[in-house]
Amino acid sequence: MTAVDAALERHNREQIEMLNQRGGRTLSIVDLMVAETITPEAAGYVLWHVAHGASFLTGAVPGGAGKTTLLADLLGMLPPGERIVTTPDAGAVREATRDSDRRGLCYLCHEIGSGMWYGYLWGQTVARFLQLAENGGRIAACLHADDPVQMRDIFLSPALGVTDGAFGRVGLLLFMAIEGGHGRTVRRVSSIWSADGSGGHELAFERDVRADRLRQVRVAQPPGGDLRPSLQACVTFTTQLAEGRARLFEEVREATVAFYARERGF
Repeated sequence: MTAVDAALERHNREQIEMLNQRGGRTLSIVDLMVAETITPEAAGYVLWHVAHGASFLTGAVPGGAGKTTLLADLLGMLPPGERIVTTPDAGAVREATRDSDRRGLCYLCHEIGSGMWYGYLWGQTVARFLQLAENGGRIAACLHADDPVQMRDIFLSPALGVTDGAFGRVGLLLFMAIEGGHGRTVRRVSSIWSADGSGGHELAFERDVRADRLRQVRVAQPPGGDLRPSLQACVTFTTQLAEGRARLFEEVREATVAFYARERGF
């Protein structure tokens, strides 16, 4: 890794760490697979889409369900050389819209919400934020929604003013569920949706509650371009991660960078 690459990786890690508001170490996607929050197959599917430029949103209505942790782990799947640009307020979003070429940039909002905390965006600024996915960029954020209908209703409300087209261009929607009982809290990815290419989203994975496991419903190919790495390569990689010794976020990120180097020649 070159000095420039190392500096970019440090910058991105700092941006990801700022999502961690609960203390302790940032959990990795391996932590989530080991805890059965997500399956290796579903993690590989998500990596496949992230590798090919998908924007992504994570959602859950209850606080503490794990949507921010999942968001951080998706950011850990970004291709090497892609820079995370946190947009903490309306001014930062306006400045970002001046970039005519957004290739290699991932614009991060900590949460789509009306709170006054760092990285929260609300109002018409949200519509401008989603527009940052144009001209080669991508966006990443989380919000309080349990399914695509709730999420769409929030985005397309008059308060936010997002268009159907802008919401439909978000490549991945992932939703979390939290359950508790007998002193045990369980967090699970409840569903994963991918853009259908015509402005909507289709279900890709859905949790089978009885079996307590994500069930694959369909496989949607990322739009256009070079399809390296393949879906099979991504699933093989995440399966090996789940079975391996790398656990810390930094270790998993290093393994992911090495995976990209093998598959795409970075």
